[in-house]
This record gives sequence, C-alpha cells and structure tokens, in this order.
Amino acid sequence: MRTKTAVELARVRALAGNGEARRLRVEIGRLSLSEVAAVVGVSPVSVWRWEHGVKRPHGRPALRYLRLLESLAQEEVTTNGRAR
Repeated sequence: MRTKTAVELARVRALAGNGEARRLRVEIGRLSLSEVAAVVGVSPVSVWRWEHGVKRPHGRPALRYLRLLESLAQEEVTTNGRAR
C-alpha cells in the first residue's frame, strides 16, 4: 500500500469515527445515506455503519467517500468562509 493511500484511509476513518463525516453529509451536503452510498458504491447500511463506528471504511469505496467528504468540507469553507 502506498503511503498516500494509507494516510487517506486514516483520514477517512478519523472523519467517520469522530462524527465529522455524518455532520458534513447531513448539515453541509444535505445528503441521505442512499445518495452517499450510490456515489461511493456501497450500500446505505455500510455508510451508516461507518458513521456509527460499527465498521471502518476500506478500499476504493473509502477513498471515494473521502473525496466526497473533502468536497463537502470545501463547500463549507466556500459558503461560510471558515474551516472546521
């Protein structure tokens, strides 16, 4: 595994584990579990499990999830003029 990929997996797992992923999905993106799941390529149950700490995201879906979360975070910065 490349170092960049390992760092990205650690980041997405941290975002999912600390509740930030759900906050970005709900507050910023106003996206349902089904909408996120369709973009990421997993089931809505998988996204729910990630966001509630039951499972950790892994593989390519985890990296797609990270890209989506980063996009939502950037939207928050652009809209509100601040980062969290």
